[in-house]
Amino acid sequence: MAKRLRDQDFKIPKRISDAEWEALCETFRIAVKHRHQLRMRLNNVVDSLVGWMSEELKLPERKSDRAQVNDMLSHVDKAGAMISRLGPAGHLACKAISPFLAPMLAAQWMNESFPDNDYKPKRSVPEEFSGLRPPRETYRTSTYFIEEDSLGARFEFVRQNSAQTLKAALEQIGVGLREILRALDLQPRSRGGQKPLVYRHYAIINLIEIWDEMGRVPSSGPDSDCTSFCVEVISAMGWPTKGLSAAMPDAIKHWRHLSGKN
Repeated sequence: MAKRLRDQDFKIPKRISDAEWEALCETFRIAVKHRHQLRMRLNNVVDSLVGWMSEELKLPERKSDRAQVNDMLSHVDKAGAMISRLGPAGHLACKAISPFLAPMLAAQWMNESFPDNDYKPKRSVPEEFSGLRPPRETYRTSTYFIEEDSLGARFEFVRQNSAQTLKAALEQIGVGLREILRALDLQPRSRGGQKPLVYRHYAIINLIEIWDEMGRVPSSGPDSDCTSFCVEVISAMGWPTKGLSAAMPDAIKHWRHLSGKN
C-alpha cells in the first residue's frame, strides 16, 4: 500500500531560486512587468509558512498532552493513597494546611462530602430575615450557604478533619483530571486517522490567489495550467507533490469562499 502523506512529510519550505522563478515565468508566460511583484508575493507566502510551521514545531503534540495529564492524575492518586498511610504525627501536622485549604473549599461541598460530620458549616439565614427576633422556622424560611459568613466554620472544619478533607479534595481533583482525559478523547482525530494536510492546503490557496492576480482563471484537474503552476511551485519549495491535483478542487472552493468569488 502506498504511503499517505502527512504534515510531517512537509519540511520547512525554502524560497524558490532565481533560476526556478525564471523557468516558471517562461513556462507559464508571466509578463515581465508583473514578475517582480509576483516574486515578492510568492516570497511572502513562503516566509509566512516558515514562521507558522516553525512555531507549531515548538508546541507539544496531542500524545504529549495526554501523557502529561495522565502523569498529573497518577501523582494525585498516589498523594491521596499516601494520606491514608499517615500516622498520628502526620495527621496532627496536616492541621497546618487549614488556612490554605479552607478558603478554597465551599461550605456546601463540605456538607455534601461529609454529611455526618458535626463540624460541617451550617446554612445561614439571609439578611432580610435578620432582626431583633429570630425568624420562625417554617417551610418558607430559606437558608443558604453564604461563603463570606462561613470562613471561620470552614477553617474549623478543615482543622478538625485536615487529612480527610485533603484526601477528599484530591479525589475531586482526580475526577476533574479524568474529565480532561475524556475531553481529549472527544477532540477531532483523537484516535488517529488521516490528518488534513493543512500546510499544503493553505499554500495551494495562496498560489491560486497568485494565479488569479496574474489574470488567469483558477481551475482544477491534472491538465489545467493552474494545477501545473501549483505543482511546479510546491516542488520548488522542496515539498512532495503527490496527490496535489486531487487536492485542487477543495482548495479552489475554499479560495472562492475566502475571496468572495463564488
